[in-house]
Amino acid sequence: MIAFKIILASWLVTFANAAFAQEIAQQVSRTGSFNLPCVADTAFPLFSPEGERDWVKGWDPTPVFPNRIEFARDTVFREGKADEEAVWIIADADQQTHRAEYVRLAPHSHTARVVVKIEALGSEHSRVVVSYTVTAFGEHAASLVAAFSAEAYAAKMRDWQQQIVAHLDGRKLP
Repeated sequence: MIAFKIILASWLVTFANAAFAQEIAQQVSRTGSFNLPCVADTAFPLFSPEGERDWVKGWDPTPVFPNRIEFARDTVFREGKADEEAVWIIADADQQTHRAEYVRLAPHSHTARVVVKIEALGSEHSRVVVSYTVTAFGEHAASLVAAFSAEAYAAKMRDWQQQIVAHLDGRKLP
């Protein structure tokens, strides 16, 4: 079943890329990680569509299927406004292994495959590993790829860590 869903997600990415074949597409892959002062069972739900509402400013997903957002395989939701709107598909969400995989399609600019894995580090800490593969197309492809430079991605990981730690501590960041 998971193979079918990965094939479906890959087909969607291929379809989107074919639709913009006349434009030059660029692809970049990045992996980063950071530690959190909580166990993996606490950290993993923070990377669900609903869990991200708690620490990502402006994150406001709306359900496509089913009629409420679930942190489960085959859930489809939208996030963003106007040209920035994207359709997200949860390709995998495994509570046991603390691993989630998303496919994101922003028809005006890019596709992305996002994998989040939470690893236990002792009894009170965990490590978050986040991998993105972004295929950018259209007039803003170069700037989108630049936003995923090694330095920018490392900064994104530091920012995510700060936001989540503040959330866990009950603090609000500006």
